[in-house]
Amino acid sequence: MAKKDAKSVTKKQPKITMGKGTSRVEYKGESFAQLWKEWEDTAKSINATDMGISRFTGSLYEMLVKHGIVGRIMKNSGPKETPGIGKELKFLASLAKKPKFKPSEMKQLESIVQTLQTYGGQQSDLNPRNIAFEGVVKVRGSKAIKKPIFGHYRTDAYVKFREAVKEKDELDSVDSSWWSTNKGESTPPMWQAIYGDGTKEPFTTKGLTTVVTEAVKGLLNAKHHIIQSDPVAIESAGAAKFAYEGLSEVKTAMDRMVNDPRYTTRAGNFSSKAARTRLMKIPYNVRNNKESENVKTLLAAKGTPGQIEDFYIYISRRQLNHMAKLAGWKPHPESTYMKNKEAEKEKPKEDKDEKLTSANRDVKDWRTVMKVVV
Repeated sequence: MAKKDAKSVTKKQPKITMGKGTSRVEYKGESFAQLWKEWEDTAKSINATDMGISRFTGSLYEMLVKHGIVGRIMKNSGPKETPGIGKELKFLASLAKKPKFKPSEMKQLESIVQTLQTYGGQQSDLNPRNIAFEGVVKVRGSKAIKKPIFGHYRTDAYVKFREAVKEKDELDSVDSSWWSTNKGESTPPMWQAIYGDGTKEPFTTKGLTTVVTEAVKGLLNAKHHIIQSDPVAIESAGAAKFAYEGLSEVKTAMDRMVNDPRYTTRAGNFSSKAARTRLMKIPYNVRNNKESENVKTLLAAKGTPGQIEDFYIYISRRQLNHMAKLAGWKPHPESTYMKNKEAEKEKPKEDKDEKLTSANRDVKDWRTVMKVVV
């Protein structure tokens, strides 16, 4: 049986609804929450000028919310806008503060991971490093020599052409690593924010991909403790068999009671009231992932991220008696009932009155009497 770990019990842990029960969650989400906070703060601190953009006035965070992973930086260049990740960013912010451990959260995280992996392909046109521009790579007299470049448009040649030929007051050119004439090589700020490792300027914290990966780990590694006041219910048809065959400590508890003389009543029945009280009083450990999933099935919480560590049960009288039969219950030979029964068998039988016959009856008719007298 499970032993209550004082440390885990006294530690403040959020309680969440888990299917038909309630779980106290042991969740180590500090790493994800910290990464998210660092990512969010960094994204919000980088402005348009830092990114070498003149036609946008917001932060990098706002750009990601508004334009998505591959939104156009300039309305006359690059690919068409794609759906943004604004909802995903709001979801991650909420998850970092207080996860609900719903199957839907896991599905949404998996969807984000899939999206990031799809967009992040080395040659993918949806990868921010592969945003294409007709970039100025050289200035010859008053003519701009252009060719396809990827990642950013603000090259040294672009700035030179705009200032010398167009007489425009331009921002400085960007770092040469932000653009490339080849796909899959540039590292512009938007790419850094999503796929970077925090080693490049200006995004010096780990990218969104790392943050989301940590969120997935946090949910998957969560430990659930099903509380006694809202336990795993074993009351529907087939639940007793499923629990007895699929939860080893429940089976062990029932087997022990079946083989304990105290659970045979004086009338020779299974002491279901005492057994039920006992079963619902003690906590049970989960021994492996399969048993964890079995508990989730009984809770109607399939798909909930995390591992069941321990749980309490509620069992109906009907399902309890059915489980006792599965365990092979019969009156215990050492029970009071069986001892009394054996004692009855060994007790000497009392002699019954013999039936009087003519052979053993004292004859009292008048002739005999007369003979005696004579």
